[in-house]
Amino acid sequence: MIKELDVVTLTRDIKAHGLAKGSCGAVVHCYSDGKGFEVEFTDELGESSNVLTLERADIQLERTIIEAQVIELLNYLPEDLLAEVRDFAEFLKQKQQQKAG
Repeated sequence: MIKELDVVTLTRDIKAHGLAKGSCGAVVHCYSDGKGFEVEFTDELGESSNVLTLERADIQLERTIIEAQVIELLNYLPEDLLAEVRDFAEFLKQKQQQKAG
């Protein structure tokens, strides 16, 4: 779930604003429908360069945020469930490798 002040990355280029896929921005507003977000992007000097209204498909949480959230959740799981999470992660890794060819 994306919320205000989360760091997100673009999932596609937005050439009209000079932004490439992978560009990072900060969510400054989430619309109540959960489908729209105002995201602020900065230039190399840290100055605000663009504030865009984007859809959920245009952005994803920055990887380090997702990793921290997963680790936090893992800290609350008993050992038997940790093993299930590990097994599921291994399954996803194998699936990705098969997909990559």
